[in-house]
Amino acid sequence: MRHDHFIGKYEAELKFHLSEPDAFLQRITAAGAQSFHLDNREIDCYYELPGFPLINHGVSMCIREMQPSGIKLWIVKGPDASECEAINIEDCEKVASMVKKLGFVPSLRMEKNRSIYFLGRYHITIDHLPTLGHFAEIAIMTDDESALPSLLQELQQKAQALGLNESMREKRSYRQMLSQT
Repeated sequence: MRHDHFIGKYEAELKFHLSEPDAFLQRITAAGAQSFHLDNREIDCYYELPGFPLINHGVSMCIREMQPSGIKLWIVKGPDASECEAINIEDCEKVASMVKKLGFVPSLRMEKNRSIYFLGRYHITIDHLPTLGHFAEIAIMTDDESALPSLLQELQQKAQALGLNESMREKRSYRQMLSQT
């Protein structure tokens, strides 16, 4: 999934609950958003190390398969909340086997439907998780950690321009939300 929108070690990201996803889609389309991948089914399999849970150290590791786009990724987030690195992989089952040989075990399987759009230098996702509802994420990647505070301010302004407000904001990851349901 090599695209300029996804290059960088750090991700400035804001997530919002969407009560009216179709209205939000109309707003981003009117603002000039271009579709990248639509209606992908994403399956994330998270892994933990027994006796040394990654989640306790602010780290998550997952293998993601996206259909129908065919994109397969190995993703590691953390320990800083904005750190996110991903690589394309050929075979999810082979990587899962390798990870298991290193002692990791599957800890969570999460499915969501996701559409990705580009609006200028931002990428916007519209997600639906069956037990959690609809969400929008507005994000930008960077290799410059010092740029994160200003990028987050920029994202807040863009979110407001697109009709998203602080009362809709969700600061937890999907994984955290699922563990609390």
